[in-house]
Amino acid sequence: MKVAVLGATGLVGRTMLKLLEDRAWVSCDPVLLSSARGAGSKLEFAGRQLECKEVSAEDFQGVDIALFSAGGDPSRTWGPVAAEAGAWVVDNSSAWRMDVGVPLIVPEINGRLIKKAGQGEGGIIANPNCSTIQIAMAVAPLDQVFDVSEAHVTTLQAVSGGGQNAVAELEQQEKNPTSEMNEIFPRPIFRNAIPAIGAALPDGSYEEEEKVVRELRKILGRKDDLAVTCTATRVPVVTGHSASVRLVCEKPIDLAKAAEALANFPGVEVDANPHGYLTPREIEGQTTVHVGRLRVEKTNPHAIMLWVVADNLLKGAAWNAVQIADLLAGESQP
Repeated sequence: MKVAVLGATGLVGRTMLKLLEDRAWVSCDPVLLSSARGAGSKLEFAGRQLECKEVSAEDFQGVDIALFSAGGDPSRTWGPVAAEAGAWVVDNSSAWRMDVGVPLIVPEINGRLIKKAGQGEGGIIANPNCSTIQIAMAVAPLDQVFDVSEAHVTTLQAVSGGGQNAVAELEQQEKNPTSEMNEIFPRPIFRNAIPAIGAALPDGSYEEEEKVVRELRKILGRKDDLAVTCTATRVPVVTGHSASVRLVCEKPIDLAKAAEALANFPGVEVDANPHGYLTPREIEGQTTVHVGRLRVEKTNPHAIMLWVVADNLLKGAAWNAVQIADLLAGESQP
């Protein structure tokens, strides 16, 4: 199959390109697309140097699968163009996630909603928010066993979730700790934690928090019957999102059954020891979601607390998108 990558020069785009090297269904060199600023850039694919082009409508002709990681505005502009040309677009931005006609996919949870590409029909599939994906991966198996009614989340999100410029800003502040430069973040991120990601909303929340609320419900096929709260924080970690999660369930929690449900869920690893956990440094480069610190709340036998970590550039973005592409290409997954 022919594949295109829009936003190929970014952190997630480059990661997508690396993952595509191992896909047997990629029948020719990917078409690398970017804005005018990135045009002419050379990127490596399978030992060869490929040149990035400025995106145009003609670039999607004959493309079966198009992976987008270029931001909301380019996705809204080029997503329908690519779909009209017959491509299935897997979009990593927030542009289409809550559109009623667009599936929001975590393959292990709701991959059944995906059609096969290459049938002359195109469309758009949304890749969820990076922090929402790993939270959903932990909540889904527990929901199946205990019927989750509430999810209360605090995220600790790596700067790479903000892109290359965000990483550069942290690195600059590390070199000059007295620098007050904060073009990407609202305050200096070095040796700091910032409880504000995205635009401020009228209800007192920030955009990232609202994404978790809405997207978690959509992925799990739930509505207002699942109460979700979130406080999203940015921390001075380069790669790897963490989340402290508290779930309240309809059924009382059995820790052994909870650990078993998580261990048996594809793409999840669990440490059943209540003092066991992994950190962002340890999870970097892995495609799985790791769950630890499993424990029942002392005053509520229906509440379970857990610690969830994942590589935000992989399962939180590029890997989840390529998993979706695998399903579009007809590749089976567990």
